[in-house]
Amino acid sequence: MTIAICQREECPMKNRICVLGGMNMDITGAPHASLCPGDSNPGTVRMTPGGVGRNIAENLARMGFQVELMAPLGNDGFATLLRQACLQDGIGLSLAPSLPMASSVYLCLMDGRGDMYAAVNDMALCESLSVGQLPLDALSAFHGVVLDANLPGPVLEAAARQATGPLVADPVSAQKAERLLLLLPQLAAIKPNRMEAARLTGESDPAKAAAALCQMGVQRAFVSAGASGLYYCGQGQAGMLPSRALTLCNATGAGDSATAAIAAGCVLGWDVETIARFACRVAALTLQSPRAVSPQLSPSLLQA
Repeated sequence: MTIAICQREECPMKNRICVLGGMNMDITGAPHASLCPGDSNPGTVRMTPGGVGRNIAENLARMGFQVELMAPLGNDGFATLLRQACLQDGIGLSLAPSLPMASSVYLCLMDGRGDMYAAVNDMALCESLSVGQLPLDALSAFHGVVLDANLPGPVLEAAARQATGPLVADPVSAQKAERLLLLLPQLAAIKPNRMEAARLTGESDPAKAAAALCQMGVQRAFVSAGASGLYYCGQGQAGMLPSRALTLCNATGAGDSATAAIAAGCVLGWDVETIARFACRVAALTLQSPRAVSPQLSPSLLQA
């Protein structure tokens, strides 16, 4: 199937997306062999820009969209590095406030297979954010808005009231997913994993959870179930796309890339099955990349 991606020069009326969410420094440790808990494991430690909101924004920028990231920045050395990285990756920060706090940090330990073993996130910067610290009135100028539930509930609710284009949400975690409950009828799409969907709907079966989300008012629901595939529902369509057989390099960022793909499809007016197939394709690229955002992602590549 051929999917036409919106390039800036081809569809200038539908290419501006704002992402509200977290931006942090990712510190990832990966052992050379199987992880041995309770011991020092030889391996590699990498420090890269990350955060759900930032990852979504970079994915969209690589697809050819004009992206603004409305995420709080701290006032330390990490903030300087994060700002530089965003500018290099084509992510606008004109709407990102600088606060007198330490930057958010995400510390992740991988197992020997490329899956996350455990993680700790310090998101005090995001948690402290208030409605008055963000220029939310600017959201009406965008063709789409993406919400990352790392931000406090009142901020997410205020942002939803200002958005005029399709509103897409990523629950981030089962605990933070509850921040989106009041927003479900306003969402063009939501992309929870199995645990997040269960927290929102009470349904442990991903197909039933996707259907329940639509019954709760979401226009399109996409429930990722890892190796079991992606379940989708909305606009009179429902189904499941199996996971692709591929060599896993790094699972970090795959969900973020799928959310970005879903946001792109909603802005461009695609049907739910086409969006689901596109999300699976983009996530597969991320799973095969050592980075949280695949450098292979580009408009020309994804048209093939």
